[in-house]
Amino acid sequence: MRQGDESFVAELAASARKTIGEGYYNLEDAKLPHRSMVEAIAHTGRTPVIAEVKFRSPAEGSLRSHSEVAKIAEAYQRGGVAGISVLAEPKHFEGRLEYVTEVKRSVTIPVLMKDIVIDPIQISAAALAGADVILLMASIFAARLSKNSLGQMVDLAHEKGLEVLLEAHTEEEYIGALQSGADLVGINNRNLHTLEVSLDTSRRLLRKNIDKNSKPVVCESGISKRSEILELSSLGADGFLVGSAIMKAKDLEQAVRNLTGVQ
Repeated sequence: MRQGDESFVAELAASARKTIGEGYYNLEDAKLPHRSMVEAIAHTGRTPVIAEVKFRSPAEGSLRSHSEVAKIAEAYQRGGVAGISVLAEPKHFEGRLEYVTEVKRSVTIPVLMKDIVIDPIQISAAALAGADVILLMASIFAARLSKNSLGQMVDLAHEKGLEVLLEAHTEEEYIGALQSGADLVGINNRNLHTLEVSLDTSRRLLRKNIDKNSKPVVCESGISKRSEILELSSLGADGFLVGSAIMKAKDLEQAVRNLTGVQ
């Protein structure tokens, strides 16, 4: 992956198209019940953290050797997370679709499938794998890297019983996401053109006097401390997706407890 490459998002989309063509998303139905991430964030009773199962980051390289995914998920749940995000993208993040199913079967909290989604078959695969939520990236649709519109993809996800977390980075994307049919809005602190991460992205967007339309706003990327979570929460963030900082920790459960405040 070429850091600083202006076509990084396009490169991810091209890779996703290749993966689709290889038949990666052809699945049988795992027949697992759906759960609501929106409800979990609202009623968790503690700091709403979504912990991520991610073995590789394009920016940081390998984060952890592949190990028993179910045990990771169980440690996250014991630590008090509101939900779990699972990377399904295989080429850049070393994700696996089967990890989504394995995590869902191991816990009683909602599961987000995180991928570079450009095609309806990926949404169908998320539902078949047992995901409760799917991530869509506003930048993908702004750059017209999908043959389908954002609205069409959101509608399809809802037809499949999935909630949608729509990820934004710029102010324009953020406003659009809040006005969209998505169920949750993500603020990605990572600039996908430079791979640089700054919590100032969340700070800046959260301070905007914009009607959230009752959508939970989830801050993503670069969060590693409870103090950062408390600060962003004071600015109006409703949830926090944390991946690398947890996956690099020796004690996963304790790392999660440090963020959620669970003793």
